[in-house]
Amino acid sequence: MPKISVIIPVYNTGPYLRRCLDSVLNQTLQDIEIICINDGSTDSSLTVLKEYAAKDSRVRVINFAKNKGAAAARNAGIKAATGEYIGFIDSDDYVDLDFYEKLYERMLQTGADIVKGADLKLVHPNGRIEVDKQNVKIKQNKLNFWNQYTSAIYRREFILKNEIEFPLGLLVGEDPVFAIKAAILADKVEVINYAQYYYCRREGSLNSEVWHKTKILSYAKYIETVMDFVYQSGLKDEDRKIIFDRLLEDFCWTRQGKSRSNPEYEAIFDELIAKFRKDEIKLPVKLLFDATTLANIDEKMGFRSGIFWVVFNLVKQFIKDKRFDVTLFLERNRKRPVLSKLPLFKDCKFVCDFYPVRKNNEICLVKNPNFNLIDYDAYFNGGINFDVGDNANLLPHFYFLYDTTPLLFKHYLYKGADFYGYYRNIFTKNTYYFCDSQSCKDDFLRFFPMLDADKMYVTPIATAQKFYPDKNDTKIKEVLKKYNIEYDETKKYLFSFCTLNDPRKQTLLQIECFLKFIKQNNIDDFYFYLGGSNYRSVYDYLKGDLGDLFDEDKIRVLGYVDDEDVNTLYSNSLFFTFVSLYEGFGMPPLEAMSAGVPVVTSNTSSLPEVVGDAAITVDPQDEEAIIKAYEALYFHPELREEYIQKGLERAKMFSWEKTYKLVSDKMLEVLT
Repeated sequence: MPKISVIIPVYNTGPYLRRCLDSVLNQTLQDIEIICINDGSTDSSLTVLKEYAAKDSRVRVINFAKNKGAAAARNAGIKAATGEYIGFIDSDDYVDLDFYEKLYERMLQTGADIVKGADLKLVHPNGRIEVDKQNVKIKQNKLNFWNQYTSAIYRREFILKNEIEFPLGLLVGEDPVFAIKAAILADKVEVINYAQYYYCRREGSLNSEVWHKTKILSYAKYIETVMDFVYQSGLKDEDRKIIFDRLLEDFCWTRQGKSRSNPEYEAIFDELIAKFRKDEIKLPVKLLFDATTLANIDEKMGFRSGIFWVVFNLVKQFIKDKRFDVTLFLERNRKRPVLSKLPLFKDCKFVCDFYPVRKNNEICLVKNPNFNLIDYDAYFNGGINFDVGDNANLLPHFYFLYDTTPLLFKHYLYKGADFYGYYRNIFTKNTYYFCDSQSCKDDFLRFFPMLDADKMYVTPIATAQKFYPDKNDTKIKEVLKKYNIEYDETKKYLFSFCTLNDPRKQTLLQIECFLKFIKQNNIDDFYFYLGGSNYRSVYDYLKGDLGDLFDEDKIRVLGYVDDEDVNTLYSNSLFFTFVSLYEGFGMPPLEAMSAGVPVVTSNTSSLPEVVGDAAITVDPQDEEAIIKAYEALYFHPELREEYIQKGLERAKMFSWEKTYKLVSDKMLEVLT
């Protein structure tokens, strides 16, 4: 293992590259590796790199056929590095020949996560050298480590453990984002004043370009990225102020240098600074988070539903986000002892509106005298079945909306009228809604035209748990045995996972299509496994409704499936079917795509928003179309592989981090 991995991103710096490489290869510390990432250079850079790699085995070249940007190049270098420590140098800069030896010696002496060298020397095109003095500030507080990240080395284990990388997609600011995250997360940042890095200014570099609007907006994104990380990092007020003071300095310097020539740019900077100051002054928001939906879980998380997972994954983010001071609300004090014992909630504050009290062998509700909505800045309800009462005007209310199933299918769902009345009761000018799909938003506006569309925000959700491809014969054998099914590697299966007795899910139709499909094609090695709750009544219906078509051997009802088994059942399925009449979002197809399974689903409601072109979509009432979709995926392995790859890429678009950012950013926009 080399002592230091030096990472050098290279893009069209041929005239300067030899100077850089010579300064690194001739270091007094010879036990190093030099990882050069050619980022789609169109000049002589790649030729120079290959020349040096041929002469010295310590030089490794990674070649990007197309330009991906410095952040992607540096991240690739981090991934490829094998040294104890990591250093970075830009390909048009250079360092003193004992630079890395001095940093390495200090790292061994102190055990720091980061050791930074001397103040950066800025070398201008005319030869003038200017010193960028930062070390005094960094010695006072590690959080002043900001924009001289190349003048330091980092413990590789520390970088990997904390998943510190350069953010993609930014035209400016990826360097300070990396440095700030590293400084915040480091246990110790050491500074020495006798290891010199030379930062060379030159015409045509990114920092010397005239900024355009896209670059200005990228700068704004960089600032927001830093702010988001700082807010969620749990820093003390005085430490957070250090970073924000530096941000304001950055604002002023950049605004003066880049926006003077264009009033539009000036307005962008003004808006960004105003938002920054507003957020900082108002935070943390005192949030009353309705956790009643979580009340029925046990110590093993034994009660789960789609809405449960939305509430659970959002509350996890809110609790660790220092922009919010969270109090968990439980209607009628439901199951608080269970919740408070779970590790996630052990340090949380709880409050209820009423206490259930037994009087004369009857349960009565006693109002909690210590509960007052005025004590909070906002109320968030992701479960929608509960509410704090009729005092919505006291503070902004935020609700998560899922679907209008009770109104669209009220002929078999008795809750239709209650559902309508409930929503009418919570409509106020002070209420905001997050809709899990555009389809969901459109449906609510259809049934509730009094809603303000401008206060309804499309906010896609993610999967209940982590799903990933896991084709494993041993594991699937164990799982199937658990559900009384004997594993046979020569047999394939089709998987479906939903509430089995919900007519909207069309379980019976999908079974019928499956049975017709295997009968028409004389298939004997294909089975249909059904997972989901309320399964007992389904089996009885199968025999009665399908008659002679029903094949008891080919249809296996697994029933309720434990969380730890779902991914395995998805992953080893030939494909997944979910031909529902209506979904507010449609989590199962997303889960299946994440697990690397081809999907057949409906072309209605929100499902096309979820799957895009990564699944076969059909009319959910067209039996022939469903059967043809089954045929296509069964008989064409190349088509299955195509949809597997598309599905995996599509699934990356959805995450709870993205959901939470949409929710929290919009709430702060409204509140502060």
